[in-house]
Amino acid sequence: MTPPDTFIELARRLAREGAGAACDLEADRLMARARHIPTPRARGLRRAAIGLSIAARALYQLSPGGPVPPFRPVGLRGAIAVGSLGLARGRARQAELIGLACAQASPDSPAGLRLAGQALFAQGRFARAVVALSAAISRDPFDAFTRALHAEALLFSGEHEAGWRALSLATARGGEQVPLARALELALRTGALRRPARGVTP
Repeated sequence: MTPPDTFIELARRLAREGAGAACDLEADRLMARARHIPTPRARGLRRAAIGLSIAARALYQLSPGGPVPPFRPVGLRGAIAVGSLGLARGRARQAELIGLACAQASPDSPAGLRLAGQALFAQGRFARAVVALSAAISRDPFDAFTRALHAEALLFSGEHEAGWRALSLATARGGEQVPLARALELALRTGALRRPARGVTP
């Protein structure tokens, strides 16, 4: 996992660029939209607004920022950075909420879904991590790192055949995810990965 110091430096830089205010404004926009649509969809938007408000508060703590930039790319990147920092510090539920909020605010970007998938995996909710990471891949099929994370989630959810295929594809694409993919492949071959115990929330 990327060291927390890396995330905090990135988050601090984006906070200085106004990422907190950008997240705040996007949260307001989502909440306003929620007032004019049917309840089920409105609930998702309100949850997303809360996630972005949490990200905004975390960014404000790092720096009050300057002029308000557009949500994309500065606000989105800032939210992902503080969500990743939270995940690295063990706040997986918060990271999940921020990731899903980013996915709601920027549905064509894989970043929020990738963060949500990592956070769900950290909570042992492997089946849901598979869903989130599959959705991230659908938005960027060439993101080999997300493919490696997806393969890992498949393996831990007990879907070994699908995980094996995903690993092969991730390894074939090359790049920084290859060590992870090869470590997972070794674990699969040696039997180190087992179906999670009953009682783990999917």
